[in-house]
Amino acid sequence: MRPSRLFVAAFALSAMLLSSVSPAQTVRDLHSFTSNGNSQYPYLVTPAQGRDGELFGTTISQNYGSIFRLLTTGKEADLFEFDDTDGYNPYGGVTLGTDGNFYGTTVGGGSAGYGVLFKITPGGTFTVLHEFSGGSDGEYPSAAPIEGLDGNLYGTTESGAGLLGATAYSYTPSGTFTTIYQFENTTNEYGIPAPLIQGFDGNLYGTGYYGTNNCGSIFEITTSGTLLMQYNFDCTGGSNPAGPLVLASDGNFYGTTYTGTGEVRGSVFKMSPQGTVTTVHTFRTGSEGQLPVGGLVQATDGNLYGSTKFGGNQDYGTLYQITTRGAYTQLYSFPASTGEYPTGSLLQHTDGLLYGTAEFGGANGYGSVYSLDMGLGPFITFVRSTGGVGQTAQILGQGLTGTTAVSFNGIAATSFKVASDTFLTAVVPSGATTGPVVVTTPGGTLTSNKNFRIIQ
Repeated sequence: MRPSRLFVAAFALSAMLLSSVSPAQTVRDLHSFTSNGNSQYPYLVTPAQGRDGELFGTTISQNYGSIFRLLTTGKEADLFEFDDTDGYNPYGGVTLGTDGNFYGTTVGGGSAGYGVLFKITPGGTFTVLHEFSGGSDGEYPSAAPIEGLDGNLYGTTESGAGLLGATAYSYTPSGTFTTIYQFENTTNEYGIPAPLIQGFDGNLYGTGYYGTNNCGSIFEITTSGTLLMQYNFDCTGGSNPAGPLVLASDGNFYGTTYTGTGEVRGSVFKMSPQGTVTTVHTFRTGSEGQLPVGGLVQATDGNLYGSTKFGGNQDYGTLYQITTRGAYTQLYSFPASTGEYPTGSLLQHTDGLLYGTAEFGGANGYGSVYSLDMGLGPFITFVRSTGGVGQTAQILGQGLTGTTAVSFNGIAATSFKVASDTFLTAVVPSGATTGPVVVTTPGGTLTSNKNFRIIQ
């Protein structure tokens, strides 16, 4: 069983829905999970877009949990069902790798019962990569790993044994698992529920739910495991971040805190590249939304989008938009029929829509996947948004069949290959510099939602 101190226990299964939308946006229940099969209750799940344009995610379910795939039209299928031996309760969704496979973790199961790191192909072939022992490698990983610029996977665990706290680990393509950093429980750093992100400097950034002051922290470590920075929230405002950071186009990091002191019911914060943290917005009233568990996503309009687990008209959670300067707009108040208690971050699919999950509710009460349409057009994005001249960039999109040109910040790629209508590859041309990538298709031009960064 998971220890009571585990962060996820503080957010044990809770609730489902969506309502009250202005004409500027449309929210709909894309898929409501049912009692059939093993897919129910998506928790802390940000949908992942595959090479085929489909959405992939995980559920806790009524048994051991599952991995699902979902068309943007709403048709769902169970890709894999867990049992205790290959892990159970995959809390944090999956990550698409440059090999076309997906990677994730479970908080329990495996030979020692402390969770596993796994790989699954788009066709459903499942492989356990590492079984956590509860020792120096940590225990109870709740977040999916990320793929670093070096091709390694990087992830975290909730805690470790004895005085050992949460860990950060790497896993190489050749199969070597290494604990690169281990926090100590003396600093209360035993709750890291959110995935890491990699900054422009190549370092790894993450959030801890507790931190030295028991109010949460932000940390920075190198990929070799040197702790460079740890910022501890002081509990006077927002505290206890549960969601990941996002690196916005202005070069700053943005995130959310789950709770706070007094009337504060969570916040949106900003951290500069130098480590200065400021509050962008504070959640206070129930109607506005309370307790944001998930992080933020920056959409193609430059705004940040997120959700709160509670609050709104029926206290089932809200969706909101916030600018990098702090201008806040509540977009939606969840009714039970669409979903209750959204706890994961949103994903902007290359079709322009934003997608998210609600832990409970929906038409059947077992959770849902919903879409938010802000009127944003289609675009392209990258499996990994960094590469060098001569390396191959992997591009996700739609309507890519018949592509006639690909350019990197204005420099034409002389070699590209359309693998499908939703995936192509292009060799980074000589002379390319950091900037947007543009793909010319029969339906028009598609521009990337972020810059492709050129590295030496």
